[in-house]
Amino acid sequence: MKTIVIGTNHAGTTAVRTLRRLDPNMEITTYDSNDNISFLGCGIALWVKGEVKDPKGLFYASPEILKAENINVKMKHKWVGINANKKTISVENIDTGEVFEDGYDKLIVATGTWPITPPIPGIDLDGVQICKNYHHAQKIKKANEDKKIKKVAVIGAGYIGVELVDAFVHSGKEVTLVDFADRIMPLYYDSEFTSLVEAEMKKNKVNIKLNQKVLEFKGKDGKLTHVITDGGEIATDYVVFSVGVKPQTELLNGICDLDQRGAIKTNLFAQSSNKDIYAIGDCSSVYDASTKTSHQIALATTAVRTGIVAALNIVKGNTLKSPGFAGANGIEVFGWKLASVGTSEASAKLHDIDYECIMFTDSDRPEFMSTYKDVFIKIVWDKKTRRIIGAQVGGQNNHTEVMYMFALAIQKQLTIDELPLVDIFFLPHFNKPYNFITLPGLEVLGLNYFKK
Repeated sequence: MKTIVIGTNHAGTTAVRTLRRLDPNMEITTYDSNDNISFLGCGIALWVKGEVKDPKGLFYASPEILKAENINVKMKHKWVGINANKKTISVENIDTGEVFEDGYDKLIVATGTWPITPPIPGIDLDGVQICKNYHHAQKIKKANEDKKIKKVAVIGAGYIGVELVDAFVHSGKEVTLVDFADRIMPLYYDSEFTSLVEAEMKKNKVNIKLNQKVLEFKGKDGKLTHVITDGGEIATDYVVFSVGVKPQTELLNGICDLDQRGAIKTNLFAQSSNKDIYAIGDCSSVYDASTKTSHQIALATTAVRTGIVAALNIVKGNTLKSPGFAGANGIEVFGWKLASVGTSEASAKLHDIDYECIMFTDSDRPEFMSTYKDVFIKIVWDKKTRRIIGAQVGGQNNHTEVMYMFALAIQKQLTIDELPLVDIFFLPHFNKPYNFITLPGLEVLGLNYFKK
């Protein structure tokens, strides 16, 4: 048995190491066009900010580690073609230009995504930077440390953009955040949570430009000087452009079924429509346990889990079905610690889901304790079945771990009515007898006689 894995970041690294542990004799080859593997992109802002001192810590594996596990690692090798009938791929050695074929019994595609770069005039100017990999991070880190760069504009108010705004503000830059949406992080949080972060950003003098579309980047002598939006002109020395990503799956057109975004459609075994090709990570679609639909969930945690699922099913013959994914995620910016899972209220409306929800605020510890803070939680459930389909939590103290429980609740179809009966321990050091998790459920049942 020979398995080829294309792409060696979160999903690919997990897949090859899982394959090796399950089958010591399998021939395993992995190709990647980059010169490094397993980079934690979610740590870019932490390094840029200075929280992470040594970027080596953002790599959890290396070609040397994989080679020591008898995995054939080929860095700086670009996948350029496939013959699914012959079960071969074509690969280009980036250093030499040589193109050669390699055959497989099973193929795992873990090519991930790449930043969207629309044909905006001036987007190729010096000073306009995309953000995806380690080499991009190096450039952004250097810019943040450059005292000559005083004004920074971040285009895109998703996770990457908001985290980088926090990092630039920490370094004393004058920061503008631009997005065509009407609020920050709209994919993950409802307005009750994003408004908390936006208010803190404004306190830190971030110039927030929402409901604005970038029309042009202007420069002088090839160097960026201004961002032009449909709302006006922004003088800037540097731009990070991060408005979204697209799956790198072009070579699989006509080979595997792709969804409208270009993600590879997979079943619960991480297998594509071609039985010998599995797809994992950001380039694939997965089953969403909250909406009971399949789509891309571009998160590192999803990537590593799909890597495990694909590897195990290749070795053991499709015996492990995925329980589905819920898209659990979190962020810490401007003193706020937020996490979400499943479907937000905004997303439920967008997808025409018949839902109900509750927004609840309470102290995170008993008021007789010397210190306590408010914690905010929102729970969304299917109106007909009553099963929980989403949750969000936020506070200045860290309570993001509760999303682990809500992820399991979504996967196991827990109802909002059962939530108050979940066996959650109580100790005044940590929480209240009826705490912010169970109280919303009691509120829904009309039994919350502990309400503040």
